[in-house]
Amino acid sequence: MGGDMGRGAYLRRVSWFFFVLAVLLVSAHPVSAQFYVRSPDVENGEFKLEEHGAVYSGPGEDERRRQSHELEAKYGFTDRFEGIVELTARENIGDSLKWHRFELGGQYELVERHGDGLGLAFRSLYEFALQDGDPDEILFGPLAKYVWRQDSFTINTFFIGQVGNHVDIDSLELKANWRLKHEFNETWGVGVEGYSEVEDLAHTGTWDDQKHRVGPVAYLELEGMPKWEFAAGTLFGVSDATSDITFKFDIEAEF
Repeated sequence: MGGDMGRGAYLRRVSWFFFVLAVLLVSAHPVSAQFYVRSPDVENGEFKLEEHGAVYSGPGEDERRRQSHELEAKYGFTDRFEGIVELTARENIGDSLKWHRFELGGQYELVERHGDGLGLAFRSLYEFALQDGDPDEILFGPLAKYVWRQDSFTINTFFIGQVGNHVDIDSLELKANWRLKHEFNETWGVGVEGYSEVEDLAHTGTWDDQKHRVGPVAYLELEGMPKWEFAAGTLFGVSDATSDITFKFDIEAEF
């Protein structure tokens, strides 16, 4: 009997996950992307809704964008595996805000962290292109986080390959995101985040041909049900291809 009740509760949580996800995808209106450092931590039964946005100022030689957004939903099916759904939108200069990609995948925690120490996970997503002419893509790669007392260092190394009959299957894109964070208490924290993007590892070009940005970020956490997490910062472009300034924000609700 207890097992049946446990399975019933599990099915209700899963049903709630897909119900809220459906509402999100149908009704969400994007606000400004993907400048967010993912954590390798996975928790069973944890459901998160997230918005990661960015507003750009001072177009770079290769990045001529006004705003971008990423809506993300995650659910921990076990202590080590979580399912992930993402929807991204972009607005380039001279264009309107458009849905860019719909992504499905998951994350598996390889090394569980308990307090101080190392956590390690692997993430993989299939990215469906929502604009004509864009190829589908596959994202994959490791995430690591090392914690010592009130300080932590997190890094994501994601590789992206295109899918289709008319793409270069030998070409891989690299995105490397990192965060160095200090927590003053359970509510406030500050840090530095960096984001790099190499569009073709077979032809990397010079530093200025690649996209690199770095800058300070502030963090706020509010306990409760749901638990809220906020982050905001200013990222400065350090290569010619990158926008001069990117204002980023993150909003997360954990149930």
